[in-house]
Amino acid sequence: MTNAGNEMSRHPEYLNADSVAQKWSFEIPPEPIPEDKIAETVESDVVVLGEGMSGLCTALSCVEEGIATTIVTASSRPVGRGGSVFAVYSKVMERLGYPRFDPTDFFLEEFAACSFQVDQRKWYTFYNKSEESMNWLVDMLEADGVQVVLENGNDCDPHSPTTQPVGTHAFLDDKTTFAGAGINIALRTLEKNYLARGGKIAYRTRGRQLVKDPATGRICGVIAEDETGRFIKFIARKAVVLATGDFSANRDMMAKYCPAFAKHFDGGSGDYNVGFHEKGLFRGEGHLMALWAGAAWQKIFPNAPLIQGSRLGSNMPYGAHRGLRLNANGERFMNEDANAPYSVYAILNQPKSEAFAVWGKNYAYDIDWFSHGSTRGSAPTPPEKVIEKWEAEVEKGRLVKGETIEEVVEKLGLPLEKTLTEIERYNAMCRAGADTDFYKKPKYLQEIRQAPFYGGSLSERRFFSVLGGPRTNHLMQICDESDQPLGGLYAAGTLIGDMFANCYNFRIAGHNYGVCLTLGYVTGKYIAANE
Repeated sequence: MTNAGNEMSRHPEYLNADSVAQKWSFEIPPEPIPEDKIAETVESDVVVLGEGMSGLCTALSCVEEGIATTIVTASSRPVGRGGSVFAVYSKVMERLGYPRFDPTDFFLEEFAACSFQVDQRKWYTFYNKSEESMNWLVDMLEADGVQVVLENGNDCDPHSPTTQPVGTHAFLDDKTTFAGAGINIALRTLEKNYLARGGKIAYRTRGRQLVKDPATGRICGVIAEDETGRFIKFIARKAVVLATGDFSANRDMMAKYCPAFAKHFDGGSGDYNVGFHEKGLFRGEGHLMALWAGAAWQKIFPNAPLIQGSRLGSNMPYGAHRGLRLNANGERFMNEDANAPYSVYAILNQPKSEAFAVWGKNYAYDIDWFSHGSTRGSAPTPPEKVIEKWEAEVEKGRLVKGETIEEVVEKLGLPLEKTLTEIERYNAMCRAGADTDFYKKPKYLQEIRQAPFYGGSLSERRFFSVLGGPRTNHLMQICDESDQPLGGLYAAGTLIGDMFANCYNFRIAGHNYGVCLTLGYVTGKYIAANE
């Protein structure tokens, strides 16, 4: 950041009244790459920057319409960092007898959780087109012998912030049997189909600057740099699509656009071939090129982080510990009917940003348990297997165990008298069937009553990504400060502005990849018909 003070130098994630109005160095466009430095020019109708889920879906959708397309990617293979893809309905759901997901109440609850900041047109485009796009993907995958299943989700009361709708699709083959870990299976099939239809890919080539038509001001290409340092100009006769991922490894961009979480992302190596990766990977190259070309930033502030909290002692695939949670002072501090991402926020606000859980052996028998990575329709995990897992966690040092509650509390390092008083109060409310402190539903009140007892820290936090970027209308066109499309420039996937707000809460497991699939597919068709 230019003209930054000492405090900013020591803490780049910190903003104050003086610094917030200043320009950051990343906002200042670099000097144009001169023509005499360009070693090669490549022409096509559409240029897609990035070969993740969104880039491949957009590019394949274009070539299916007879549009000559080139993917320019800094990686040497497709990039997949997640696992599951959500769609509101599909032929897979139909075969298994599941109904179409109804968004009527659920979407309104999600909009409320986002303070009604998100662009609803994008959400309902996703809803209306996800079945078509998922069936498009399923047909390709099944032709390759890939098994498409529904990943198990949190099955809860309809209006619980923990519940998840059915529709999280996962991909399995002879090597991948964990539902939710097969995104790269889908990417390989997408790439194969794209290349078979004549699509081109420039690997290990990074976009550096967008090219404007001097007569119209439209974006008409990109200058990229290959691994040898050669500059190549990729001319796009119809459109350029930015599908370059997030900006989590760019410390300055995080400090400006997601300041509360900047310190949690430690930056990436720039190697985009690492696959599943935490704590920042992409550097926001696409975001920067758009800003330098005149794009505005999204209207939502701050950008939404994609984070996951501890699932230690959770009985649901995407849940968090549902029993008693205590802070470092031995105090209960929340209604525990919250999934792992929401729990992170609550725990971050506690003393030392720490929390703990204590439970008894009976917890394995009192409720049903479903493991992360299981498929819809699978049987619950037997209580004995649940206890075996706890015992394994004790062996690893991730859980503590004792024959008395006092022993567990002491091993956790919590204040004994205060914590025991809080546990007894909680147990009394469990026996009475009424939570008069935080009003958790009676069905989730399981008494801590049977030895051995277990306890552990719930303070684990996993930082995966940050969502959003350049201002993007409902047609995925990137816009300026007046909300007018720059012309010829589109966003795809994580980079789309104003799609998520506050946090990515995992209430729709696979939502982000569902957006990559559906809006990528739709954008390719739109470009073919309208540019």
